[in-house]
Amino acid sequence: MTPARPSPEATSPAKAPSAASPEATLRMVVRPGDALGLRLAGARVEEVAPGEEAARVRALLSDATVGVLAVETSVLAAVPEPMLRRAAERGLPVVLPFSLPRRLGEAAGGREYVAALIRRAIGYHVKLEERR
Repeated sequence: MTPARPSPEATSPAKAPSAASPEATLRMVVRPGDALGLRLAGARVEEVAPGEEAARVRALLSDATVGVLAVETSVLAAVPEPMLRRAAERGLPVVLPFSLPRRLGEAAGGREYVAALIRRAIGYHVKLEERR
């Protein structure tokens, strides 16, 4: 009888997540008080007070485990443009702006931006429709 061979994962050294790594995570950045629903859905959320935007976003952009950084538009508006440009040039994490609905029945924004990201990534226009 031949002894069982250990899996490659058990014998390979630990490594930091790469661009294609399954360990890359989604992180979300919102204003204080807006995180509850996102946390209930299982998202890792940072609450950022006014004046702290640049420092917190800079830290998250340099975190090698972050693959997608979803940032609420009011927070993103306070982040310096050169920082966002450098992040876009690096490619990871992908910065995804979003807006939270503020009134019952109001749709969250961001469709156009997501469609542009998809078009740039695959070279084809995808029309995103709202479900009702």
